Amino acid sequence: MKSWMMVLLVALCASSVMAQSRNRKGGNAGGGKSEPGQMLEIKEITTLGGDSDYLAVAPTTEEKWKMKINHSGSYVKEGVKGWHYFEVAYKVDPIGTDAAGKKMPILVIPEVEITYAVLYDMTQSKLAGMVKKNADKAGGAIGWESPKQLNVLLTETVTYTSITPNREHYAAVVVPPSSVAVYGKPMVFSVQIKVDGIQQGEIFTQAVGGAKIDGKEIASLLVGPKKEKVAWWESIQNKAPSVTKVEGILRDRSNSPFVMVGDMYYDQVKSK
Repeated sequence: MKSWMMVLLVALCASSVMAQSRNRKGGNAGGGKSEPGQMLEIKEITTLGGDSDYLAVAPTTEEKWKMKINHSGSYVKEGVKGWHYFEVAYKVDPIGTDAAGKKMPILVIPEVEITYAVLYDMTQSKLAGMVKKNADKAGGAIGWESPKQLNVLLTETVTYTSITPNREHYAAVVVPPSSVAVYGKPMVFSVQIKVDGIQQGEIFTQAVGGAKIDGKEIASLLVGPKKEKVAWWESIQNKAPSVTKVEGILRDRSNSPFVMVGDMYYDQVKSK
C-alpha cells in the first residue's frame, strides 16, 4: 500500500477511525454478529487511491453498430472508457439473530438495502483541467474561490432481493464517463447495508489518505460525536461548505452496459 493511501473503516456510532488495508480480492469485515438483527456482514469494497481498481471499461460492441449513432470515431473511443465501478462483497451467515438478539436459522433474506456514497474532488476532473488551461493562457485566476465548485457527493440506495446464505454476494454501482469528466476523482467511497431497517455491522469506507476538504482532513469529516447516529454523508454538508449533493448519477450496474457480463454473480435488484 502506498504511503499516501489509507483505508478508513467507519463505524456508524463510533468517534474513531481505524486505518486498514483492503482490496476487492480479500479482507475480513469483522462484522459485529453479536448485535440484534444481524444477518450478514460486508467482506470488502472497492479500493481508491494509488492501489485503486474503480476504473473500468464498458463491454465493447461492434464498431459498425457504434458508428450508426453518427458519432465520430474519437467520440466512440472515449465513450467506452472511463467508467467508475464501485463494488461491495458481502456474505450471509446461515445462523443470524432476530431483533431481540435470539439466534435463528436463515434460509433467505427477502430484501437487503444497500446505500452507496461517493465523494468526488471536482478539481481533478477533465473539465477543471480545461478551465485551468484556458485560465493559464489568459493569465487569469481559475476561480476556485467559489466553494460549491470543489466537491460533489453522490449517493444511491438500492434494494436487492432473495439473498441466500453460504455464498459471497456482490453488488455494484457505476458512474458514466460523461459524469466522470465533470466530477473528477473519488476521494471517499462508503457502503452501508440494512435488513429490515437494521444496519448490518459497520459502514465500510475507503478514502484517499492525506486528502482535505475545506482545509480539514477527510477523517475528521467522516465521524461525529458519539451520540451522532447518522452516516457521514447525511451530515458532511453541515461540516464542509464546499460539498454539494447530487442525486441520480450513481446507478446500479444492472442499469449500465456492465449488465452484459457476469450477471449471474450479482444480486437481483428489486423492481420499483
